[in-house]
Amino acid sequence: MRHPFLSIAAAALVAAPLLIASPAPAQAAGLDWQPCPDDAALDCATLSVPLNWAEPDGERIELSLVRREGSSKAGDKLGTLVYGPGGPGGSGVADLKSDPIFQDPVYQHYDVVSYDSRGIGESSPIRCETDNFVRDWPTTRREFRRQLWKNRAYMADCRKRTGPVYDHVDTRSDVRDLDTIRAALGEDKLNYYGVSYGTLRGQQYAEMFPERVGRLILDSTMDHSIDNAWDFMRTETGLREEMFGIFVERCAERQECALHGRDIEALTDRLYERAERGELTDPEEPGRKLDEIGLALSMENLVLGRQWPKLADHLLALEQQADRQLRTASVQEVGNDPSKPIWCNDWNYRVHTFAEAEYLTRRLAKEAPNVRFSSYDYWAVACLGWPRKPVNQPHELELSEEVPPILIANARFDPATVYPWAQAVAEQSGMPLLTYDGGGHGMYFVDSCSREYMHEYLLTGKTPPDGTHCPAQEGPATRSAEPALPMPPSLTEGFASAMR
Repeated sequence: MRHPFLSIAAAALVAAPLLIASPAPAQAAGLDWQPCPDDAALDCATLSVPLNWAEPDGERIELSLVRREGSSKAGDKLGTLVYGPGGPGGSGVADLKSDPIFQDPVYQHYDVVSYDSRGIGESSPIRCETDNFVRDWPTTRREFRRQLWKNRAYMADCRKRTGPVYDHVDTRSDVRDLDTIRAALGEDKLNYYGVSYGTLRGQQYAEMFPERVGRLILDSTMDHSIDNAWDFMRTETGLREEMFGIFVERCAERQECALHGRDIEALTDRLYERAERGELTDPEEPGRKLDEIGLALSMENLVLGRQWPKLADHLLALEQQADRQLRTASVQEVGNDPSKPIWCNDWNYRVHTFAEAEYLTRRLAKEAPNVRFSSYDYWAVACLGWPRKPVNQPHELELSEEVPPILIANARFDPATVYPWAQAVAEQSGMPLLTYDGGGHGMYFVDSCSREYMHEYLLTGKTPPDGTHCPAQEGPATRSAEPALPMPPSLTEGFASAMR
């Protein structure tokens, strides 16, 4: 899963309507491709787009684009494939420069183009003092007030350093930029592969420009119909609870488990009680005290990675440890930090009071008593102090009959874009869902079986039958001997990296 705010004084604005008729075809001059200064094997270009699409003749900004040309002959070429990175805040330019992204079957028939969306990387980047980025879930009223104050200060700092583009980073604006890129490329239809947060751009392109959709893949997909913090947190954390249940079953079956024969759920209850009293520290970082949420997060990667022996050892070490002292550190830095304004313009996750935050915490502990929290749950409080409703209002995906078949792919145990989201998007759109029965994020890079189906779709337009499953395995998938691919930076850094 690369994978930020407005002026405090800004008045609350009325949210944009959910759906609009397809805008007139984008008008854009052709792109002046030149060898990239840092990599002559790639071509770079810039494209001017309106800062505010509500004022198309007003101020403009420049988008940075990169192209990796395919090897196909003219007669074999199927056009251009646009790559949409993860995030929010992933750089398509950085991803394509760091790795070819796709395998030969794609480059034999497509040029691949990507870009930095507005506010990201080389496209009018949002600048913030990242040391003030709030990364905590408030557990007391005092923490809530402090976090609200810091969030507002952070927003004001970002807005001051960045300028007016800070107010106009949302996926609907990005989609209009994307259609301008399509026109500048000279393509009648958009062929698009979006992964993780990039799938939201793909979904909304199909809504806004149905007649311009070519071949479109949604790999590890967002569900924009989730319009409240509870459903977001419940679905993210529910996956971890399900996987913890698998751990309990495995430990009961295998004598080599360090907790074999123990009541593991009772043990976790006792550990959460000790964490609430301030009696636990992280075995991996002995100076760092663990509260209840810290305890939950200390287990998360072991649960998601199905590292059952290490998880058992971790719980045992927590049970046996003595208390230690807390160690803290802080590093100031100013950098490109677009994730918060994109998130708060796209989603309606708003926590207004400490009572709401406390209610969500307690309800989540009842819903998922063993894991209780997910690192992604932080996003529910990312918009504390955000002064307006999302301009890109959450809603169910509504596609017209003009939209050709779209391919949706997701892992059953995806840690970021959880499987119920993909099921919901498939149901809303009426499009087929390809399922990998294992874990991981970004199926093109994780599972060669899924990747082969994607190649077939990109080359022929044929989607697999709805309900197709690729089996989970330790090694390569059964449909292909190809190994997993290196993931681009926007995925390796993770969908939640900005909240660490």
